[in-house]
Amino acid sequence: MENKIAEIRRKKGISQTELAERLSIDRTHLSKVETGKVRPSTRLLERIAAQLGVTMKDFF
Repeated sequence: MENKIAEIRRKKGISQTELAERLSIDRTHLSKVETGKVRPSTRLLERIAAQLGVTMKDFF
């Protein structure tokens, strides 16, 4: 899942900083989510999916 988030984000041309700002979270937290160091809540996954214009299923 974690690599899929980063992959989709990059394909959409969105930087980590930009996505983190849209989500009102720290960029380092997003980085940890993307690398699997932190397991995100379902709510955060929903917010990430919404900002990337995908469904949560796309992360798996």
